[in-house]
Amino acid sequence: FSGFDCDSDPCQNGGTCRIADGGGYSCDCLSGTTGTNCELDSFNECASNPCLHGGICQEKLGDYICYCLPTHKGKNCEIYDPNFTGGEGNPSVSRKNNNIYHPELEIQKALCIQNQCKAKNGNAKCDEECNTFACDFDGNDCSLGIHPWALCNAPRKCSKVFMNGICDEECNNPQCLFDGRDCEKSLQPCNPVYEAYCQINYANGHCDYGCNNAEC
Repeated sequence: FSGFDCDSDPCQNGGTCRIADGGGYSCDCLSGTTGTNCELDSFNECASNPCLHGGICQEKLGDYICYCLPTHKGKNCEIYDPNFTGGEGNPSVSRKNNNIYHPELEIQKALCIQNQCKAKNGNAKCDEECNTFACDFDGNDCSLGIHPWALCNAPRKCSKVFMNGICDEECNNPQCLFDGRDCEKSLQPCNPVYEAYCQINYANGHCDYGCNNAEC
């Protein structure tokens, strides 16, 4: 940029300042931001569910962050890495005192302390202010968090056979997420003799034995 009006670098969030015709300035904003100084978020980047493989999306101004499950990393949790232990899939890092430093993570950790999130973790109540990666996702009170199989004590690794189309009985329990419903029997179609009749007479106050089954 150039010119007196742009000297103060008024454009935020990566916007580019340029001198406007007739004086003043205007900001060319990056995708996802808007406003005079690119200070406003123009849409929810998490609405399209960009995080793959069970990742959790956190919306940011003009951007988003995916917190990925173990074994997948990357901007959208799209990269398989057996050594990845879970967390932010594509962290933007800078150097501070020769250590890896995450500025936003440090801010979030400070908020965790301020909101007493450690004491709230695992209280069976969703505390939204603690539902972040830095606060350990409120002890999974709001969702499955980053370790959905943490309570699964099955002898085999149920995450490896999840939704593989085969019923693994040792994984068919709430703690192991019911084996991705692989053990549920698929229903046969309703008897065509009864199907139309059952639809018309559904919830009519009478028990029709031909319709009294899960298929119909």
